[in-house]
Amino acid sequence: MEVALAATVLALTLVGMIQVIDSGSEMLDLSRKQTIAAQILQDEIDQLRLMSWSQITSLPTPATVISTDATFSTFAQQMGGSFPFTGTRTVTYLEPAPPPPATATTVLLVQVSFTVTWTGVTGHQYTRTSTTYVGKNGLNAAYQRS
Repeated sequence: MEVALAATVLALTLVGMIQVIDSGSEMLDLSRKQTIAAQILQDEIDQLRLMSWSQITSLPTPATVISTDATFSTFAQQMGGSFPFTGTRTVTYLEPAPPPPATATTVLLVQVSFTVTWTGVTGHQYTRTSTTYVGKNGLNAAYQRS
């Protein structure tokens, strides 16, 4: 009876340890991918800072898939071709208020949002978003949301 009880306790302990290791690996995967997503978003904001005002106001609106953008393919090459991320860019003219006819000469403020989406090892889909406001005379502010 004592051996059976000891074997049961040992089995429960091993099952618990396996669950802790599994949970830890899932959290590690999520943490790594959130970090990569944040780097992608920051790179997209930096690329936007390098654009002229006429380039920014001529970006397609409201949304464009950017998963084939050079940024994404560069990251894919660094990760050995396995790249689980997709992204979108949304451009909204804020000033003057929509509806346009907005042109590069009439737009004064633009909101640009980048969204990165990926699927974790558990099959859950995750999203991270970064939004920036660009004024005609320069970049104003940026914030991120998970």
